[in-house]
Amino acid sequence: MSQPGIGLLMLLGFFSKIAVVAIPVVMNLGVVFGLDRGFGAAGLVIALWTVGVAVGGPVQGRMMDKYGVRPVLIVSLTGQALFWGIGPSMSYGVLSVAAVGCGLLNLPGFAVVRLRLAVAIPEEQRHTAFALDAMTSNISYMVGPALGVTVATAVSSDVSMRGLGLIVALAGAGLALLNPQVRDSAKETGSEPAPRMKFREWFKPALVPVLVATTATTLATAGYETAIVGGLRDSGQVEWAGLVLTVCGLCSFIGALLYGTLKRPPHFAVISALVGLTTVVGGFATGDWRLLCLAMVLPAALCSPSFAATGGAASVLAPAGARAS
Repeated sequence: MSQPGIGLLMLLGFFSKIAVVAIPVVMNLGVVFGLDRGFGAAGLVIALWTVGVAVGGPVQGRMMDKYGVRPVLIVSLTGQALFWGIGPSMSYGVLSVAAVGCGLLNLPGFAVVRLRLAVAIPEEQRHTAFALDAMTSNISYMVGPALGVTVATAVSSDVSMRGLGLIVALAGAGLALLNPQVRDSAKETGSEPAPRMKFREWFKPALVPVLVATTATTLATAGYETAIVGGLRDSGQVEWAGLVLTVCGLCSFIGALLYGTLKRPPHFAVISALVGLTTVVGGFATGDWRLLCLAMVLPAALCSPSFAATGGAASVLAPAGARAS
């Protein structure tokens, strides 16, 4: 982890993660408090944003493989600045449509950090590097959603949305200036650059379960954040949502720390399956914030190891020239 620029990359990536992980909660409260709509309407907006992320992520990755990180970050930064700048003044219908665009142009801070680590860190050390990345991710889970809830409830949802936009702008601009390289052609192929590969040439059947596990863990994480806020609001305890989310982030941080010390970590499929099974328990504890904190210990602690495991598996299976895709 002594490679030049890795420390600054991790710092900028950390701030970008704070913004990205806060998006579901901030959007949620923006619809509920700012537009006086229900959590069902808020869930639809978040679902549309998630669809945008799912579609835009692979496209952004392909563009990074082809053109590098900086152009993708500049386009993403422009779209995010527009959305969060005028989002609080949008009607529900316009916000719903714009949420898709926000997802399509989501700031790829998570991807940029992991791709750079996959290039800069030797394979035998990547397990530890990805665990460290997962730890910073989960510190952001402690800070981002809790901060978004606190600002939205104590000040206003408009301020929360625009504050999120400011963090996105600063982190995105910093990453664009740093312009981390996600390909090391000379290292991977000798003196010749790695050829650009078509989808059918690099996509292996073995990648399917990795992608499924990553998607499932992402949906579980984003889903329980929204469910925690909604459940506690229904029980008249929404003021404790920030604390519960902070506990989730702390547990996830500890999980990543423990995962990084394992010499033979469990298979990614096992960890991802446990994330889903343990998350179900939290659904029965939303009536009391203290019980909810206890119920979320295991699923939150398993999220970081799941992301670290799938990230490590993908870095091994994906060939040079297609890792961002």
